Amino acid sequence: MSNDQTRGRANCRFGMHSGLWTFDWTRAAAEAALPEAAEFGIEVIELPVGDPARIDAGHSRALCEKYGIEPTASLCLPAGTAAALHPERATAALLASLEAAHALGSKVLTGVTYTELNWRSGALPTAAEYANVAAALKPVARQARLYGMELGLEPCNRYETHLLNTAAQASALIDRIDEPNVFIHLDTYHMHVEERGLGAAVRAGGARYRYVHLSESDRGVPGSGNLDWVELFRSMAEIGFSGYLVGEIFAPTTPAVAASLGIWHDAVPSRFEVLEKGVPFLKALARQHGLI
Repeated sequence: MSNDQTRGRANCRFGMHSGLWTFDWTRAAAEAALPEAAEFGIEVIELPVGDPARIDAGHSRALCEKYGIEPTASLCLPAGTAAALHPERATAALLASLEAAHALGSKVLTGVTYTELNWRSGALPTAAEYANVAAALKPVARQARLYGMELGLEPCNRYETHLLNTAAQASALIDRIDEPNVFIHLDTYHMHVEERGLGAAVRAGGARYRYVHLSESDRGVPGSGNLDWVELFRSMAEIGFSGYLVGEIFAPTTPAVAASLGIWHDAVPSRFEVLEKGVPFLKALARQHGLI
């Protein structure tokens, strides 16, 4: 094994976003998805907490413990709560989601924690917008720290937000927030659009990079598109990445979700294409590079 394959810390955990099964995380959905996830070697399940009232946190937490799966929690800010425009509303929404994440037993609240999906000003981001985002997220990070949790920032592509598109921008925003438990959450689908190489993005994130969404270039089955997976895993090993490796792959879903994410064709014919082909592909690369 080469040097660049042994620098990972071999304590990353491999997971999957619950959107592979459903975006409506009901009790019945949890009871169906979690045993199947465990059967296919999934160690982490990422659960959406943007609408915390819909989550039965106690029920999901108990099932996660039963099947030995660690929950993580994510969201995009709800409509009308973009932090750049409405920092007080954003803080309130994030604190409610943080409570749900804590009740689930998650160690993180991550995702698009700084804006609502598909809101763009139509201009370059401004210092005032970043100041509002930092003001909104700072009290959330402090509350998360009291819970022993961390808060993540996920840059998205230019068609979904104008605020954070790259790891470098996320790092600059973390400087503004100035709390030790805020981290960078990269997503390979967005990195493929915005970054000048996957390795460059990983290195820009550095020690602040602690969560990754593993998504193919077309959001399809990993290994079936044109993403440079070897570069990604090699660079993560080089920086000693120690965090969550979470597949974000969505099987055919509802029209509302398809519209919000721009999924207009069946890049993923079924979840079993992901579980039987994509998961082994990703785990093999992670093992090869010493990450799991």
